[in-house]
Amino acid sequence: MPQKVLIVRTGPDGHADGHEGLDELNLELERGWRVHTVSPMGGAGDAGEAPCHAALLVLEQRGEGPTVAVEALERAKSEAQSVVEEIMRDTGKVIEGNGADPPNEPHS
Repeated sequence: MPQKVLIVRTGPDGHADGHEGLDELNLELERGWRVHTVSPMGGAGDAGEAPCHAALLVLEQRGEGPTVAVEALERAKSEAQSVVEEIMRDTGKVIEGNGADPPNEPHS
C-alpha cells in the first residue's frame, strides 16, 4: 500500500497561527489518505513564537483515491491563480485616454 510521511508542528499554546503542516495534512486526508501512525518528535525547539511540538505522521492511501469534488476544487484554484497573475501583470500599465473612449480611437 502506498505511504507518505508528513511532519506537523504546533506552537507552544497550540494556536492555529502556530501550526505548520496542518493544511497539507487536511488536504491529503481529503484526497483519500488516512493516518497510519503518529510518532512524537523531539528537538522541535522553543524559540519565541516558533513551533515547539512536532509529530511524524505516516499516511497510507485508501483504495478509492481523491474525490471528484477535491479534484474540481484544485483545478478551480489553479485557474483562479492564473487569472490573478494576469491581472497583476496589467496593474502597472499606463492607460491612455479618458477611459470612456474605445482604445486606439482619436479623441474629439
